[in-house]
Amino acid sequence: MSALVIAQARVDEHARLLRGGEGYGAADVARSDAGSDTAEEEDDDKPHVPLKYGMSTARLVIVCLGIWSSNFAFAVQGTAIPTLAPSISSHFQHAELAAYLGSVFGLANTAGIPVYGVLIDTLGRRFAMLVACALFGAGTVACALAPGMYALIAARGVAGLGGGGLLAVSAVICTDLVELRERGFYQGIMMTIFGIGSTLGGPLSGYLADHYGWQWSFWVQVPIIAWCAAIVALFLPEPPTPPTHKSAWRGLLSLDWAGTALLLGAISALILALSLHTSYFYAWADVRVAGLLAASAVGLGAFVRVEGRAARPIVPLSLFRSRQLVALWVSSALISSVNLGFQFQIPTFFAVLADAPAAEAGLVVSICSGIGLSTGTLLAGYHIRRGGGYTTLGQAAVAVLIVAPLVAAKWTPSWPWWAFYATAAPASWGYATFLCVSLIALISSVDRHTMPKATALLYTVRSLGATLGVSLGGSVQVGALVSGLEARFAGQPGAEAIISAVVHSKEAIKDLPAGQRALALDAYADSISVVWVACAGAAALTLVAALFIRQNDIHGVAKRPGDEDEE
Repeated sequence: MSALVIAQARVDEHARLLRGGEGYGAADVARSDAGSDTAEEEDDDKPHVPLKYGMSTARLVIVCLGIWSSNFAFAVQGTAIPTLAPSISSHFQHAELAAYLGSVFGLANTAGIPVYGVLIDTLGRRFAMLVACALFGAGTVACALAPGMYALIAARGVAGLGGGGLLAVSAVICTDLVELRERGFYQGIMMTIFGIGSTLGGPLSGYLADHYGWQWSFWVQVPIIAWCAAIVALFLPEPPTPPTHKSAWRGLLSLDWAGTALLLGAISALILALSLHTSYFYAWADVRVAGLLAASAVGLGAFVRVEGRAARPIVPLSLFRSRQLVALWVSSALISSVNLGFQFQIPTFFAVLADAPAAEAGLVVSICSGIGLSTGTLLAGYHIRRGGGYTTLGQAAVAVLIVAPLVAAKWTPSWPWWAFYATAAPASWGYATFLCVSLIALISSVDRHTMPKATALLYTVRSLGATLGVSLGGSVQVGALVSGLEARFAGQPGAEAIISAVVHSKEAIKDLPAGQRALALDAYADSISVVWVACAGAAALTLVAALFIRQNDIHGVAKRPGDEDEE
């Protein structure tokens, strides 16, 4: 009982300090007036006690395992699809569409995440998580039953709409369950499970595809999602902040549908434009790429205008009035871009320059990513749980992501293999550590009414940053490769044909005479180095943004976040 009283006193004091003057609290989230069908708004003076204090240890463990299993399934599909895409596209005789199996999922995932912040606020955590499970499960089943490539791509889009919710809603639920000082430690456990799923996804899906058919790589994910949905439906306790509506129909009617449509359209147009430029080498000036970019800009402008007038905005514009939160959005998007931009080129380095098999080329990324995600978040969570400050830790983590790409830019195939791991693993550690730090900094900077939408927005900018990292990194690499090839093959017979062949197919390098092969490999090495130097530069910008993230006390007496902020 004494622990409960202490927790109530701490959270009560923290809640009072978070209210007022910052411009991104509960007052900015309009509460619907729907008569008897609307849940009464919780008194702001009522302390938020973590849900674990009202649960048995067994129930807490069951709930955590349930919501974390959804992250495991998400991670499995993340590495399964790159493994399966060549065989699936060949099975349906549409190899040219293989890239869309991943890009459509990422597009739907990024565009759909903000909607879950509204669903959580309007209809509750349980409803939002069950919607995410239903969409991801239905999309996965549809993938296994797909009669053709176009149907499979559409099914991946449905699964992507659910996938974003699995990550965002589970993060909100975990925040409800435990005290803020423990949140990083629980995040570490979740990321360890995520890392295990990422590591197992490729080998497991390859084994199932070889022995039972690629469809089974989708079927094995269904029981995991069903387990998650069952646990959430049966064991998840009522949240500390009740939903604004008790009726699903009334709640859905109250959603900001205009803002939702504009945001989905703007993000989708942006990602499609980047995909056409990077995957299909359409120029920036191409009418399809330029048109989609223009449509994205127009859609974003209209979205901002609509959200400024919406009674219940999908993304409250007040979230951008604080220097603390803007620093979190910018740094989170940048570091995700750096991480994916760096990692995406690693398999290319080994496949092209070291002539390693595809499985071996991807091994460095999978092992280092798994180790980095688990150790980074666990150690960061433990550090914060013990009372350590998180701002300095976050800045140190970003500094690692400045150094690692610069070291990688000096890689040559003659380096010992341990040196490659010693370069890539710290980068994954730095990324995972900053993910933990940014989440803690965010949660400690908003009140519990705003937390779901703020968390969803954090996951959105991370996902968008990752997409930009892959797309822009690929664009930089191709541009540098073309420039390097043109400089090296200038004046040689058939130079234009050689350059076109090398840019469109890595295998074309092997067919060149020894002298020309050396020139092509040298150009390829330089182009990858350019991307990694650019990643280091983006990481430096991330560090600048991270310097504006302020330390909030999450262990006892707190200082109101944003005291130094300017409205």
